[in-house]
Amino acid sequence: MAGLCLWAIFTRIELPSLSDLGGLLGGLRLWQWLAACGATGISFWALGRYDSVGHRHLQTGLDGPQARHAGMAAIAFSQLVGFGLLTGAYARWRMVPGLTVMQAAQLTGLVGVTFLAALAVICGIAMVLFPVFAWFRPIGALLLAVAGAASLLSFVAPRLNIGSLSLRWPSLAAMAALSVWALIDVMAAGTALWILLPSSLDISWTTLLVVYAIALGAAILSSAPGGTGLLELLVFSLLPAHDSAGLLAALLAFRLVYYALPAAIACMMMLAPERLKTIRAPVTDPDLLGAQHRSAETLPHHRLRAESGVIRQNGGHVQAFGFNQLALLDSPQISVALFDPVIGSFKETLTPLQRYARQRNAAPCYYKCSARNALAARQAGWTVLRIASEAVVSPISFSESGSNHRQLRRKLRHAEKAGISVRPAPPNLPLAQMAALDQAWQNRHGNAHGTTMGRFEANYLATQRVFLAWQQERIIGFVSLHVAKTEWCLDLIRICPNAPDGTGHILLRAAIAAAKEDEIPRLSLAAVPDHRYAARMDQGLRRFKACFAPDWQPRYMACPTWGDMVIAGFELFRLIHHPDPVQPTSLTQFDALRSGHGGADHGADQDAETAEWHRPRPVAGGMQSGSAHSAARAS
Repeated sequence: MAGLCLWAIFTRIELPSLSDLGGLLGGLRLWQWLAACGATGISFWALGRYDSVGHRHLQTGLDGPQARHAGMAAIAFSQLVGFGLLTGAYARWRMVPGLTVMQAAQLTGLVGVTFLAALAVICGIAMVLFPVFAWFRPIGALLLAVAGAASLLSFVAPRLNIGSLSLRWPSLAAMAALSVWALIDVMAAGTALWILLPSSLDISWTTLLVVYAIALGAAILSSAPGGTGLLELLVFSLLPAHDSAGLLAALLAFRLVYYALPAAIACMMMLAPERLKTIRAPVTDPDLLGAQHRSAETLPHHRLRAESGVIRQNGGHVQAFGFNQLALLDSPQISVALFDPVIGSFKETLTPLQRYARQRNAAPCYYKCSARNALAARQAGWTVLRIASEAVVSPISFSESGSNHRQLRRKLRHAEKAGISVRPAPPNLPLAQMAALDQAWQNRHGNAHGTTMGRFEANYLATQRVFLAWQQERIIGFVSLHVAKTEWCLDLIRICPNAPDGTGHILLRAAIAAAKEDEIPRLSLAAVPDHRYAARMDQGLRRFKACFAPDWQPRYMACPTWGDMVIAGFELFRLIHHPDPVQPTSLTQFDALRSGHGGADHGADQDAETAEWHRPRPVAGGMQSGSAHSAARAS
């Protein structure tokens, strides 16, 4: 290919003599050579940063100076030798200790494909803004439309499945970073070429940048050493009206500065990689000292928010930053800390969470944190948005007497007249009936939401307190609650479509009575949307919870920037409304809980507590007369 392109060049331009070419090169001033070297340095610096983004996407754990230096050397070396996928992978494998051959190949492929994609976007923008020919604008607009569609697809479907191969798209944050570094690289390289133009050539900087970007893309696709032949052919074809001898001299000077000099440095680095020992170890991030990834099974029973138990099902984990622990969920776009910290100080987790998310090219986010912690986030410079209100009752002092519980009393009377009784679920859950009930509920209401809300799954329910509503010998509804030492939180509520009025109310009233008996000071009815668009959403859930006259507590979403907030908002919407398949809760956790060994706490007190809150208890189930709630019990 290189030979054919060179032949095509020779047939369309008149080659200057060696003396004329030498005169043109000799006419370049010292400042031009130095400025071109400076622009080359900026270009390769950006390419090194590009490799860092690739390391974070692949989660190699080797991001640092050695990754950036190896990336710069690999690109310089592959430009000289050609066959970039092979030679670039070899250079990275040789220069980065701990990087496997497969990882080096994956990284090189990722860098190559994403750079071409970013270059296509750059070319599209340049062709629309600075058209050299009339046909540039429609072609540029088409490139931008395809890029926009691909970005949308990567968000909606984060994984691309090709047979048995599953590829994860870079996150939107990674795409933005890759585009920025690619833009800096192309602009710096094109500027180096422009600086080296002889004084006889009058080509504008923008025109040359557009031409160079297009020629660079073709040169990379050719895989020829340095894109030899194809780069020159496209430059001459897109700039036909200019002095060919001057262009040839500028391209030759550019190859000396941008290809030969970096390649020589890269070869020396590759010949003696042991001399780079001082940059081999990744720089330790002091904000992540003591960071530890722990299984959801280690979620402690004495946590502040019982609702964090949802990570047992959604693929989340407990992330420790020193003595502080978060219920953390990693998705393709975000690293979201659910609710308030499991244990520890909110303020001390803000910077570590941000660093942790950036290490995987994700946006950091706190979801449904309390007002006090939202204020702390705002004081730390984060962006805060009110998104929900959580309904909270105090089981110990709860009573359905009074005017604010009038609607609740009416619903409970309806349930009592229908002959509904509520019993705590036995140790062996009636899963077949409960599964049928869950399916009937979904048939009426649509697929169950997930990620931040639980879904029906046997082992998951076995870690919760479950209450069943019976009508004669038939289960017509059930509720499940997350449990912690000082709080219970409503999770699943499933009522069959033809259940009598008040079924959900009597179920939840029974759970409140059981929490009072266990001396639980706080029971959360979970949150409902509370933002400017909440009025357009279904108000049935809010009305149901309002019957218990709860204390409505605001809940907030916090991100470092508004850009992160937008990404996190759309990603959470996708995760909630189109969740991934249910990840079954570990049987190890289930067995530990049933035997009284909950999570990471192994003391005798914890064992006793865990066994106690899994013991079936009798629960109040109906209404007698007036406002007095029945003491009917079931074993």
